[in-house]
Amino acid sequence: MKVLATLRIPVDTFFEKVLVNALDEKGRANRLALLTMLRDACHQAADFSKIEG
Repeated sequence: MKVLATLRIPVDTFFEKVLVNALDEKGRANRLALLTMLRDACHQAADFSKIEG
């Protein structure tokens, strides 16, 4: 969890500066793939669906 916590600032910056659903299909696909890899890494650490609220 400590390692995941270190990703907060870079992930926040990503969403502030990058348009994920870009008009360019290749760019959009690459950005979505990056987010999928991040999600998969998070799911390896914990089952976040168990968190309420």
